[in-house]
Amino acid sequence: MSLCLIFAQAVSAKLRTFNWNIGWVSASPDGLARPFVGINGQWPCPPINVNLGDIIKINAYNGLGNESTAIHFHGIFQNGTNFMDGPAMVTQCPIAPGEKFVYEFKVTQTGTYWYHAHIGGQYVDGFRGPIVVHDPAPPFKYDQEIVMTLSDLYHDEAPNLVHYYQSPENSGSEPVPDSNLINEAQNVRFPIVAGKTYLFRIINMGAFASQWLQFGQHTMTIVEVDGVYTQPYDVPMLFMATAQRYSVLVKAKPTAVQNFAIVATMAMDMFDPSKISPKMLPSVTSWLVYNSAAPLPNPFEITPQPFDDTQLVPYDAQPLLNSPTIQTTRANVPQVPTLYTVLSAPLTNLYNPAIYGQVNPTILPLGTVVEMQIDNHDVGNHPFHLHGHNFQVVNRFGGAPSIPDMPNPWPVTPMRRDVIIIPGGGSVTIRFVADNPGVSLFHCHIEWHVEAGLTATIIEAPDVLQKSKPYIPTSHKTACKLQKISMKGNAAGNYKNWLDLTGANTSPPLDSWG
Repeated sequence: MSLCLIFAQAVSAKLRTFNWNIGWVSASPDGLARPFVGINGQWPCPPINVNLGDIIKINAYNGLGNESTAIHFHGIFQNGTNFMDGPAMVTQCPIAPGEKFVYEFKVTQTGTYWYHAHIGGQYVDGFRGPIVVHDPAPPFKYDQEIVMTLSDLYHDEAPNLVHYYQSPENSGSEPVPDSNLINEAQNVRFPIVAGKTYLFRIINMGAFASQWLQFGQHTMTIVEVDGVYTQPYDVPMLFMATAQRYSVLVKAKPTAVQNFAIVATMAMDMFDPSKISPKMLPSVTSWLVYNSAAPLPNPFEITPQPFDDTQLVPYDAQPLLNSPTIQTTRANVPQVPTLYTVLSAPLTNLYNPAIYGQVNPTILPLGTVVEMQIDNHDVGNHPFHLHGHNFQVVNRFGGAPSIPDMPNPWPVTPMRRDVIIIPGGGSVTIRFVADNPGVSLFHCHIEWHVEAGLTATIIEAPDVLQKSKPYIPTSHKTACKLQKISMKGNAAGNYKNWLDLTGANTSPPLDSWG
């Protein structure tokens, strides 16, 4: 049983320092013990609670012993601190076992975010946790707030699962989870006081499964999506892809007579039926506990009722932007982190995509209004995430029943978020402004697909970034030096002839078995 309440506290902006020893921890959230990547000897990993304007500083030590690591702060734009974004070999070198690394950045956004490993499928093994940035003046009222996470659980470890997924013997089927978790546990009880209004900050921290989530006999009012405040929007249930977040207001019943179930169920149509274990537990139940003396109700079965998230209206009413396009192929890891290629390249080569290698680069001048149409020729849904931005969703069509077509494309005030589901056989069009100089990934957030190279690299205003001469911390330089990874040169590490890509990776790296 877990009690998981996190309350907002209005305090002045300050430096928030976290000392993290990242290591293996044994835990059994569904009854079967296995190793997880924990922090300071504990798993689940701790939440980060800060206020708008605070500075987050994480002194990270890699105590895993057998794996490198890197941390991404999902949804945080990192304006001016692109080198803190976290993806290994994109904005930094990996953190080798036994080494230290410092992340430090100011939070200038409010809302619900999360952190996770961004290397080798590692967050499948539990390296993930919530981030909440409190707003001193949110546009809605509530009495208390609760963070709720959803996550699929695998009994096997990530290196074995990645090896299986990429092996020639596999037909392309993704590994199927074994069970489902709420707040990294089962049978969680949330104490509720009759008559109060609760803000639930809900995060899908899973590796693969989209989730249906329903509160028994309670309506959810959406007020935030992926860090963007929205006009209030009532829904009977949520459908959440991996990495998506919703904040919802839930009005408690007027009397504390009975308790109510909360059920989360994985979208089973994502899985290859032949790979589903008969022991799989796709649903998990927690409870709204009004009266500890009253019985807990039995779980109910969710009957999916899709809602159209494109109908959400941002609270700030940002108007529709204007338009280019990208197309992607499989990405391969460069020999030099792409950010360091940007910082070391001659000005004459900065806008030449060839120097960045096979990372599917798209290079954008500062202030460009970008339109991207992503067509999904697969039968399965793909949740795509853009680092460093949220984006306007201006069109969606051809989707599965759980992903409604957009009835009025190119709306006056489009929904904004940072993860959007591209429906199987369908298409989504998004727009954003290239106003964050740096290197940002655009990728499917199904972790198996990230490991298979379903990523693109957005390089924004490389000339502006280079001219700003960003300070690269010593720990970042040390991480590269210890692993003999160059901090200058093209994707092949060549800084004498920038158009010579001899030696650049043209295929995925060999499996790391941890």
